[in-house]
Amino acid sequence: MNSLADKFASGIARLTPFGKRNDDPLTDIKTATRWLENLPIGDAFKCQQAIFKELKRFNENSTQYTKDRLAIFMLLDEKSRDLQDTLVRQYLRNPRMSRPVESQLWHAVYGLHWETARGYHSFVLHLSRESGKNSLDAVIPLITLRALQAFGQLLKWRAIRYLPASEKLWLRLHNLYRIAESENFQRQSQRAYPDDESDCSCETAYLHILMLNLADSGTLYPKQLDLLDHWLCGWHGMLQLDNRLDANIHNFVVDLSADHGPRRVRKPDTDKPLRFWATADLLQNLHELRSALQEGTPPAQLGLTETARTSESLELLEYLQHQWASLAAREQRRAPRESIKRLLDVTHGINAIVGQIKAADLPAGVSPYGTGLNYNEADDVAVYGFITDRTRERVSHMQMPVIPSSPDVERWVMHDESECGYGAIVESRDKDWLRVGALIGIKSHDASQWQIGIVRRLSRVNDDTSSVGIETLVETPTLAMLYDTATPGYTVNGFDNSGATLPHPGLWLAGSGGTDSVIIDPVHFSPGKVFQVHGVTEHKFIALGNPLERSEGWMRVAVEPVSS
Repeated sequence: MNSLADKFASGIARLTPFGKRNDDPLTDIKTATRWLENLPIGDAFKCQQAIFKELKRFNENSTQYTKDRLAIFMLLDEKSRDLQDTLVRQYLRNPRMSRPVESQLWHAVYGLHWETARGYHSFVLHLSRESGKNSLDAVIPLITLRALQAFGQLLKWRAIRYLPASEKLWLRLHNLYRIAESENFQRQSQRAYPDDESDCSCETAYLHILMLNLADSGTLYPKQLDLLDHWLCGWHGMLQLDNRLDANIHNFVVDLSADHGPRRVRKPDTDKPLRFWATADLLQNLHELRSALQEGTPPAQLGLTETARTSESLELLEYLQHQWASLAAREQRRAPRESIKRLLDVTHGINAIVGQIKAADLPAGVSPYGTGLNYNEADDVAVYGFITDRTRERVSHMQMPVIPSSPDVERWVMHDESECGYGAIVESRDKDWLRVGALIGIKSHDASQWQIGIVRRLSRVNDDTSSVGIETLVETPTLAMLYDTATPGYTVNGFDNSGATLPHPGLWLAGSGGTDSVIIDPVHFSPGKVFQVHGVTEHKFIALGNPLERSEGWMRVAVEPVSS
């Protein structure tokens, strides 16, 4: 299927003067095509950035909204899609990349989406005002659909980095949909790009974005958000917008005049331009998908993509059933939160937590910082919610105990607490590790034992700070050294040189009713693998069972005792 840009090219190319040479890709469609063909093959990032710069230059110098200009813009957009997909795959497959690399990739992907959305948005606004007066009326539905999808990608990629929507993204998105409604093409089925697998309409694209936003609560991994984005493409037929509220069926509402996303239906203001929709059919589909997965059907056969695993699909489907449920059936908070101002010592990663538990012989009441919470610090926290620079400077001149400080430990101010965890606002500019699923150790400055925490929610407040939700495990971790019993050693001159006897540190969690588990580095996991255990008096040998949870750099595994 030929793209609209290619159709434009056949007619426009005849107007180009013979023999004219111009390397500016924005000159005409023929020059743009030649320029794209000469981009360096094999360097996706360099090619993507070259197209990004031309799109940006196009938007900054665009004063004409002609058929020729639109054809050039659409051609650049279409040719950038494979390059953009390559960078997206690189981003999602490397969750442990350094902050500079992550920032470079994210800004490259986000920047191209922004210029695409910006360009189509400008054309839609101009052409809709001139509707009926030019030859481009037929293309308005297509570029409106592309604009909606581009703004949806902006919101998705802000969510991937746990950033709130800004730059009036929601208002621009709502306005695009209102244009589709006013021109009565919101339900016109069309293929946004030649390589798309199925048709779409402006209404389904808009609902797609709304549903993805409802699922995002700062608790999903980037890969989960991307997976859900693909899943939603197959669920469009189960959703439809209505202008009038039916309290018996409608679950959600969006205000087309407000700079925010969708909400659950509570007390709608009928004087506002509201749109309502129900999720009952979709929730029934999610239930059937979960049942099929539990019965052993592969995710790919259910339309859940070729790369999705059964375990992650089940987890995500269960989460969506809560997020998209009706108000009466929505997920309730497990425990009430209480506002507090409390300093806690925090360390992250399994190795750092193991190191702090090993150092538990420090004098009681002393923080790994090297000093306990003195009066000045406590007073600052009570008054300001943080330790002031003046107090830090004063403390630095005081006589410090001879206890060494730990570079692995930070001090966080917790702002709320419940039986299940904490909420905090922390400085995050230099915290590359701070992501949903991060394993952390938490300890009050005057406590002797560490708790295990997991980052469950993350939201960037600004470039320097983030709001963090932490779940704490009820079990107290114990240091366990695990010796591999499967790999036989070999000796040279009577000495074992295999390294097979070197232990792997683990965090033992003794559960109620004998349901014990251990947190280990994933590289040491194999189902049924047997370890000899030191540090746990109840067992000498254990076998690893099913993984209970896993994230980057750690996994929690059920264990079973093994007779020696």
